[in-house]
Amino acid sequence: MDEGYNLYNLEPEFKKYLFAEKISPVSLKNYLSDFRHFSGWMTFKLKMQNAKLKIEENAINLSLIQEYKFYLTENNLPRKTVNRRLSTLRKFCSFCIAQGWMKENPAKQIQNLKVKSQNYNSKVKIESILDQFENDLKKERINSQAITSYLDDVREFLSI
Repeated sequence: MDEGYNLYNLEPEFKKYLFAEKISPVSLKNYLSDFRHFSGWMTFKLKMQNAKLKIEENAINLSLIQEYKFYLTENNLPRKTVNRRLSTLRKFCSFCIAQGWMKENPAKQIQNLKVKSQNYNSKVKIESILDQFENDLKKERINSQAITSYLDDVREFLSI
């Protein structure tokens, strides 16, 4: 890896790489935000170890990524956020490979967290709440067509 690269000046090069990939503006924002989070975490980790802030070949390895994943899960981040940040690391490692700085992508060996699907009990609770909502709307003398529309909107929002 070029001696001049460190965690602070990699972001502009990573951004150019992402632009070339023609990703959406929202994805670009998320990738860069997640990269900043990772580089902040790694900077803190390196400072705690009195290590230099230069990125060296093999500095981002399977062990480091596992440690980062553990850090994310221990801080009770939503599973989707953890998975998105792991996806960013996979993309960043692909960028490093494209630059000739890495030979393989260690982040591809890390599994995403399983995202919990709603269980039966939570669906029953939601339906119970929706029944109460419907009753409250009826007490307010809201017409049945509006009630149906409200309930459909809530169900769609909750994806049930």
